Parts: sequence; structure tokens; C-alpha cells
Amino acid sequence: MELSALIKKIGHSLVEIRVRALKSVLSKLDHSLISIHDVVQEKMLFVYLLEWFNFPEVPMSNEVLDLLLTLSKHPSSAQMLRDVGAVDFLTQLSPNVKPRQRAVIDGTLDQLFMLPDLLPSQTDENSSETGFFHKNTSSDQFVPIQRISANESVRCLKFSVFPWLTLTNTDRHILSSNESSLGSNNPNLVRTTCELLCDVIMQDFPAEIFLQRPNIAKKLLSLLKLSTGTGEGVAKYLHLAALSCLRQLCVELRKRLRFHQDPSFYSAKQDQFSQNSSFSCPQEVLGAQRSQSSSPGVEYSPRPSVVGRTGQRARGDGQDGDVASNSGSSQRLGAADRALTPADVATADLPDLGVENILELQFQQLTLAQFSVATVEHAIPILKTGLHVFQRALELLSDALLLLCESVSELVWDDHSLVGTELREKLRACLELLGDILCSHQSHSADISHIHQRMTYIGTAVFTLKLLQSVLPPEKVTGWSCWSWQTSP
Repeated sequence: MELSALIKKIGHSLVEIRVRALKSVLSKLDHSLISIHDVVQEKMLFVYLLEWFNFPEVPMSNEVLDLLLTLSKHPSSAQMLRDVGAVDFLTQLSPNVKPRQRAVIDGTLDQLFMLPDLLPSQTDENSSETGFFHKNTSSDQFVPIQRISANESVRCLKFSVFPWLTLTNTDRHILSSNESSLGSNNPNLVRTTCELLCDVIMQDFPAEIFLQRPNIAKKLLSLLKLSTGTGEGVAKYLHLAALSCLRQLCVELRKRLRFHQDPSFYSAKQDQFSQNSSFSCPQEVLGAQRSQSSSPGVEYSPRPSVVGRTGQRARGDGQDGDVASNSGSSQRLGAADRALTPADVATADLPDLGVENILELQFQQLTLAQFSVATVEHAIPILKTGLHVFQRALELLSDALLLLCESVSELVWDDHSLVGTELREKLRACLELLGDILCSHQSHSADISHIHQRMTYIGTAVFTLKLLQSVLPPEKVTGWSCWSWQTSP
């Protein structure tokens, strides 16, 4: 059956023609007049289905999203959707649709983020001749080890990823320089880089940048794994620096999350640059800026200038361009011995880093849930250390737990998708580690002279209870081993 003419009408400018063509395709699929294998060969179908949401009138949006989800489960059509930019498009569309539709989009993105060779062949155990890929079932090398459904939609995420932000050449140099400094063998450089990130860089860049380009966040988490073999004093102050930096990132992420969830900032006209603004800048101010200046951020930036600079402060959200600065030469002294700041790169002649591979970066980005669980996972072992570091670690865990509650639901324990399985296993590992820490301090808690052990035990116990209350529904507690909480009379 010739489908090209029918599919072309799905992109027609008249809404009646679009709707009639879409209903025709859906009806043919429902009555098996055509199959999914027929439509996956039509590349323009994927383009028209995505462009469906760009028209002023968007009828049958549920049907379109359901069809995209169905298509994404086929390896060939999933690859074609990635090729036409569906990942970026659906990521920007997700915050602007209803919760039910957002769940369908998250399921589609879950399919698109999977490598083709991880998708199951959908063959029946009793019929080895069905499907596209025929394997020799006489071999016992394909015995499944664990039942994980790659095609099952993700149900446990309340919030997945932030809208994608682009960066200028200057922004990328700043992040690259700080990333390199965090990997230095010089402890002083690592510590000052953490301070720079906490005090300056994380104020200049929207916090989601560090999830979309997660190398800096991953290096900060790796600093928490430093053992005392590097020197007890060195490990302690690097732990403190990383803990402060990660806590600041958690705080900024919560602010950005509130910004994207605030209905007062919603705009029917979706512009990717409108998502990049600071959470403290009203939407109408940004609109005035764009109407008054062709280069946003240069003359009408809402952010304050850096201390010691006469020019406006670069915001680091991809809107500013590689702006020049009037900062004095004192700002640039010693730049070779430390990470670059916005003041350094604004006046430097930086080489062009080339065009970013956006699709590759989006595959590598961290979801809010992944970052939250990873932070909890890396910070819990710090609870075994000294009292001062313990206090900082507990503060970070409290902020990370707030993010975890905003991004992961109780359905994580019943979610058998790849994402849900990964989060569930990590949460179980965190709970087991917390139990080990409580047991190690339990014997010291009865001795009033060991005030440190008593404080760490109580602090760890309180966090454990909050974690359980946040992510574990009461009906799941049955059958779990419980700890006995012993306190002195």
C-alpha cells in the first residue's frame, strides 16, 4: 500500500486534513491493514508527528504521543527518531504538556536513550521463527539472568531532565578549565577550584548545566571517595570542599526545579532561550531585554556584575555570546595557576572548541534522580569520619534527599524498566550501608563518654528514617529486616 501521499497530508497546514490523515493511518494500523513494520520505513512520518505540536491547534495530541511511543519500541524507528532530533524536541515539549502526556513522553525518551543492541527481540519462547532476528535457540548462551524489561515505560520518575541549554565557546572553556583543575594532583588547586565553583561558577551557570554536562559533578563525587592514604589532613579538607560544593549544587538545582514548575513562568510561545534565564529574573524582564537588544546579556543582563568589574556579568547560560570585559589586569594575574573564571575568559583570545555533538551529550547527561541517588550513595560512607566532616555530609544528604523526593516516586520498588532497576538497586545498597554504619556505632552509643559516636549514631538514624519515609511505602516494609534501636535509659 502506498503510504507516502497519506503521510504527507499529516503535515498539511489545514487542521482538518491533518486530523483526517492521522485518523486514517491509526485506523489502518488498528485493523491490521498496515503494520508498524510498514510505517517505520517512512522517515517523513516521524518529522510530521513531531511537527504536529508546532501548529497553533494541536488536536489528538494523546494519539500522536501514543503512536510515537509505539514507534520508539521498534529498533529501526527508534534510530530514525533519534536522527530527526526527537530527543531534543520531546525534552523541550515535556514540561509543557499534561502529566499523563508527560509520562508517555518519558517512556518514549526511555526507549530512545537505549542502545539498539539492548532492546529485546520480542520473540516468543515457543516460536523461534517470529520477529526480525532469528537466533539459534539450541544454544544455551541466551539464558536470561534477570527479568528487566527494556521496553517497559519508566513509572518511577516525577521529574526526569531539564530543558536542554546550549553553551557558547566561552562557557565551554570555563567548564573545561574547572574540570581539568578538579583532576589535578595538587590538593590546593583542587580545593581552590571547589571554592571557585561554589562561590562563582555555580552562580553564573544555571545548575542544570552540571547535569547536562556531568563531568564536574562526577569529579566532585569522586573526591568523596578519597581515602586517608592520601594524607588524613588532605583528604579531610578535600572532603569538606567537595561536600560544600555538592550541597551548593543541590540548593541551586532545587531553585531551578521550582522555576520550571512555577506556572507564572509558563509561556505559550516556547523559545529554548527563555528556559535559560536565571530563576530570579522575571519573564517579562527577559522579554524586554530581547526586544531592546539583539545580543541578550550584554547590555541588559539582570545579574549583578562581579566585584571589581565595570562590565556586566556573563551569565554562562548560552545567551550572552563571548562578551568582552573591562576588568583590570589584576583579575587575570595567576590565571595559569588556577581554574579559569568568567573574568579571565572574557578578555582572553580562546580557541574555538568546535560544534558540540548535542545528541551525544544528551545521552551522557544525568537525570535529576540519578544525580540525587549518586550523591546519597557517595556521601553515606563519609558518615564514618570525623564529627566536623560528618556534620557537612549530613547536611549534603539532607539536601540530596529533598531532590530525591522531588524526582523519584514510591513506584521505584515496582518499576522494572532499566532506569527503575538501576535506581532501586542503588537505593537498596544505600540502605544496607546505612545499616552497617548504625551497627558500627551501636556498641559505642551506650557509653556516655563517646559523645561523637552517640551524635553520629543519632544523626545517621534520623537520616535513615527520613530516607525510608520518603521512598519506601509502608506496605513494602513487610519482610524487610529491621534494626533494633538501642538507647541508654
